[in-house]
Formats: sequence, C-alpha cells, structure tokens
Amino acid sequence: MFWKIVALLLACTAPWASGNDRWKLVAGESSVTYGQVVVTGERDAWAFGWDVVGIGAWIPMADGPHRPTAFHWNGERWTKSAFPVERGGVGPVAASGPSDVWALAGDAVQHWDGRAWTTALKLPGMTTSLAVVSDRDVWVFGDRRAWHYDGATWAERRVPFTAFQVSARSATDIWAIGTSGVHHFDGRTWTGIDLPQTPEDSQLTAVTADASGVWITGDAGMSSFLLSQTGSGWRVEDTSATAGRMTRSIPPVPDGRGGHWFMGSTDENGYDSALAHRDASGRWTKVPAGGELTSLSTVPGGPLLATGAIGRASGVFRGLP
Repeated sequence: MFWKIVALLLACTAPWASGNDRWKLVAGESSVTYGQVVVTGERDAWAFGWDVVGIGAWIPMADGPHRPTAFHWNGERWTKSAFPVERGGVGPVAASGPSDVWALAGDAVQHWDGRAWTTALKLPGMTTSLAVVSDRDVWVFGDRRAWHYDGATWAERRVPFTAFQVSARSATDIWAIGTSGVHHFDGRTWTGIDLPQTPEDSQLTAVTADASGVWITGDAGMSSFLLSQTGSGWRVEDTSATAGRMTRSIPPVPDGRGGHWFMGSTDENGYDSALAHRDASGRWTKVPAGGELTSLSTVPGGPLLATGAIGRASGVFRGLP
C-alpha cells in the first residue's frame, strides 16, 4: 500500500517537475530561465543565460556579477559549452545555421563556427541588436552606428537611428525598429517607413521579416497589436483577445507554412504566458503555457523550443504537439 501511495504522489508531481502536457522540460538549466534559445537546425539548438557569481551566488536576494552560460543541443542531449566571456550578460543572439551562430556578450561579438566559440570583435560602445544574413554578412547595431562583417573584415557605419530590434531577409532587405520608428535598408541607404496609425501611446516591440511579409508587434497600455505588410500596404490588427498582451520583445516566429508563433499571455500584465499561433489565413489559436516563458525559437522541421519556468521546472522546454 505504501508503494502505491508513493507511485501516486510521483505521478501527480512529475508533470510539475518536468513541465506539463503542453511543454516538456528538455534541459533543466536554471541559468537560462530568463535567457534565450535559438534553434539552428532540425537537431541543433543553443540556449544562453547566466549564473550569478561572487556573494550573490550564496546569499539569497543578493545580486552580483554574472557569468554567461551557453548550452548546445545536438539532437539528443544538452551540453554546456565553453564560452569566452567571464563576466557580463548575453544580449541578442542570431544564426544562419548550425555552424554560424552569433551572440552579443559582455563587450564583444562572439561567434560559433561549428567547432568552438571565439571573440569576433571587441566593441567600443553600447550594442543593442544583431542581424545575421549569412556567415559573410553580419550586422551589429549600437547607438546610431553599426558594425558590418563581410566575411573578412569589420567596418563601422553611421546609422541615422538607434536600432532596438532588427530582422534581415537578405543583404538588401533589412528591417529595424529604432528610436524614430521603423526603418528599411536596401543595401545602400536606410529609409524611414510610413506606418498606419496605431493606438495612442503605443510602442513597437519586435519585428520579423520573412518570405511571407514583415510582422511587427506592439504594445499600447493594456493591449497589444500586430502590424503586417504582406503586399503593398500595411494592416493593423488588435491582438488583445487573440494573443493577449505581448509584453516581452520576442519576435514573431515563422512556422514554415506562412503562419507565425507569438508569445502572448492570459493575464492583463502579461506574466502568465500563452503560446499564440496565427496561421497563413489569419486564424488565431491561443493555448496557455502554464507558466512564464521568456524566449521562443524554431526552424521549419525543427522543434519549438522556449526558455522559462513552469511549476518547479525551469530551463529549456519543448512544445508538445
């Protein structure tokens, strides 16, 4: 009778220790709970976060310096990878494939070439965003300037705004959310984009440019909206009911079929996460996550991965069908 009770208790508590019926914990690494995940192939992904070191590591509620962490998934298991940064946080990450992963960490640009992480560029100032077209076309953005890598050398360029979020479809088609709205790069110059009227006191939070169009999320007070350009014009869509508040700056994630995944929520503050999906026809589906998810990534044919915390589980989760 005793072992039956134990088995029953384990059965009841196990889902909260490893996720739930919608999200399965695949890497129990607490350091990436509020970090980022990037899927680079059907059986390849990276998760980034940080550990607190010094006095903050053993005194509750005490903050301290951070040591960046990086974990690699090879399709079967997650392994901690040596990362060439001793102190600081991990900023934006982007990749063009399993052997071309870039991350802003500390005061430098870090690059994974399929074998090891190396420091590609020491930065002289603040950085805000990152765009990777290919291993020979990489952009790093800062305060009204950018650094461009052509596969051999880095060149600094002036930019007429400070970019907060960037998404690139090609070397001649890059979109950015900046201090003065949305801007587009055609390979030669940056141009400000005229957008339709959005709700009062709104702010743009994330952008994704892909084969289906340009998708920009925004927040206005206690509501959220979606700007999209799939042809010659722009469309504004209130997503407060269909996705909930999208308070995190998580870009829309293409599903490979013309639709997108969004990190929405079920509460007015945007803390209780919900996975929202908009298909190619504009039909929405929202499913509560059961916890707080902090980043989201996938590639066509690959897993849908997220970082965050669900119940007692924290780390990297895989979305279940």
